[in-house]
Amino acid sequence: MIFLKKKRRLLNLLKTTVQMIDLIKSKNQSEVINNCQEAIKTIADSLGDELAESETVFNDLQTMYDLLTLIDQQQVDLTSELIFKMKQLLVLIVDKLDKLIPVKLNIAFMPYKVTMWDSLASIYEVAKQDPDCTAKVIPIPYYEIAADKTTTVYEGDLFPNDIPIVPYDEYDLASEEPDIIFIHNAYDQYNTITQVDKRFFTANLKKYTDMLVYVPYHITGFGKLKGDSQYVTYAIHTIDNIDKIVVAGQFVKNAAIKYGVSEEKILVLGSPKMDAVYQVTKNGKKIPEKWKKKLKGKFVFALDTNCMYLVNHPFAGFSYIEQVFDVARMISNCAVIWRPHPLSRISIAHYVPQMLKQYDGLLEKIKNNSNEYPNVVLDESPEYLSFLNASDAYISEANSLSALYTVTERPIIFAYGELKDALWLPDEAFYHFYDPNYPWYKIAQNLVNGKDPKKKLRHNLASRIYSYTDGTSGKTIYQEIKKETILKTTGEFK
Repeated sequence: MIFLKKKRRLLNLLKTTVQMIDLIKSKNQSEVINNCQEAIKTIADSLGDELAESETVFNDLQTMYDLLTLIDQQQVDLTSELIFKMKQLLVLIVDKLDKLIPVKLNIAFMPYKVTMWDSLASIYEVAKQDPDCTAKVIPIPYYEIAADKTTTVYEGDLFPNDIPIVPYDEYDLASEEPDIIFIHNAYDQYNTITQVDKRFFTANLKKYTDMLVYVPYHITGFGKLKGDSQYVTYAIHTIDNIDKIVVAGQFVKNAAIKYGVSEEKILVLGSPKMDAVYQVTKNGKKIPEKWKKKLKGKFVFALDTNCMYLVNHPFAGFSYIEQVFDVARMISNCAVIWRPHPLSRISIAHYVPQMLKQYDGLLEKIKNNSNEYPNVVLDESPEYLSFLNASDAYISEANSLSALYTVTERPIIFAYGELKDALWLPDEAFYHFYDPNYPWYKIAQNLVNGKDPKKKLRHNLASRIYSYTDGTSGKTIYQEIKKETILKTTGEFK
């Protein structure tokens, strides 16, 4: 099958042959003729299995090949008029092949963690439905780096059954030559916790594609950090290897430009992660069967702690978590789902290993249904959508999941006081865990009893700063990247 990159190479080879025709009158005439004939033979062989033998382009290529043979054997006069006609014929062949070879894209999706697949999933769903595209999912291996050891991890067998997986050791980048590669991790050697195998660093992937697309595995939160430190990703050298970066909102693009990323490289097209949340929550709350015993009929708070939370707040962090669990102890029709970030344990092991015993002990008690933690569910599943959709309200910092939760328009409680100018969204739309005038227990009690004074303030909250929050981000990303890839190729053919 001739994919776009191969088509580009064949047409460029023909264009080079047109230029070589002008050199036939040189001292190295035989060498030039031989090079032209080799090029023509390569093109004809490449087309053999793709085009019907009846296509006139084969006759045109054979005519050119035979004419070069006659010139080499000095059986025809090499006039300026003949050279002109030869070039015209080659240009005609270029035009014919450009029309005869359909635009077919070879696309590779290269996730590394199954929990982060949602950052690419809705793009893949659109791509696999496109008859002009072959889409393959190739999960790549990575390393978990702790203080005392490095562990190799491969999660290809954890992906949903309806996604055909191509083993990474059976996918040859050199022979596949993907027209587009989608990745969700561009940190390469700069990631000190989970690092992808060097074979899949951006610099290496870039050798095999003309369109390397970075769709971040996270969605940038709506909290303004001092010095825009949450955008430091865009300052690392690996970004130079990326052709297009997809960001969720204009405010992210503005920050990336400040870090030196060219404006043309950045596409404000939302996030497939928001597509996933939109689709799952659009019909309202739903509790998975596995949690119904503890959650059914209760007002459910979803507690999210990021991978560095207990590293940055090792003592206060555990106290905060216990305070959240208190409502499940003290309010009868209330429950909590706690979802520690998938990298929480390895982060603790790496940075504060002395806290690991306490962390593991807490998880063990919840798993074993300890009486200390009634109506508390621990969520360690690969996907977080059930966690979000089984809840009535969400508790966290201003991070990726809180950004996603804005799509649901359900209550959000921040794990610190008023933020005011520290948010891209109005602070008035959120509750605050440590608000002295409206403490956590009172917030919880009111929400459980149906009192939610901030409800109207959350209407269409996500769309104020994020793009394509209506479930169309993946489709838009695919269409835009496809268009850019084809336009880039078309420009080279001119």
